[in-house]
Amino acid sequence: MGHNVINIPADEHTVSRLSTPEEASLQQETLEALESVRMNGKLAEVYLQFANSEHALRAYLHMEQALAGGSLSKTETEAIKLWVSQQTGCDYCLSVHTFKSKQAGLNAEQQRALRKGEPTGDSRIDCMLKVAQALMQVRGKLPEALLAEARETGLSDENLVDLTMAISTIYFTNLTNHINDSISSLPPAPDLS
Repeated sequence: MGHNVINIPADEHTVSRLSTPEEASLQQETLEALESVRMNGKLAEVYLQFANSEHALRAYLHMEQALAGGSLSKTETEAIKLWVSQQTGCDYCLSVHTFKSKQAGLNAEQQRALRKGEPTGDSRIDCMLKVAQALMQVRGKLPEALLAEARETGLSDENLVDLTMAISTIYFTNLTNHINDSISSLPPAPDLS
């Protein structure tokens, strides 16, 4: 979703469980924030459904803009978004981030490894994945040994904070899509079995 995601054309009909506000009913501040995700002048319906909370939508879009200008490469960001989407079982985001991660340079084998939580062969991405797994699957603080490994791999403090932002933005869209039952017009992510 967001600045780093393919926008589904607004005329693409999807079945949703959240209402779809009219664009004309949105606050000017929200309309300005949505400019960054327009494609050929159109908005994906899912953004309008997220606009049921204009404050949440604006916060999300601003975080996505900050993430795009941050310290992680597009490939690194897409790798994390793909893995988190797999963990939450968000078919919409899996579809979108399979497509986007391919555009960002991840091949099918790397995508499969990421989704399974296995090494990809890229030491920075693999270390980011280990950190993300620890943050999302283990209670409490990040273990000192893993923090040391991240730093030895070359991850800066800025990278680590941007990593948490990548996790946060995709987690927001994953969970909101679970409420909405959003449907992507892109092909589904390949089955892992």
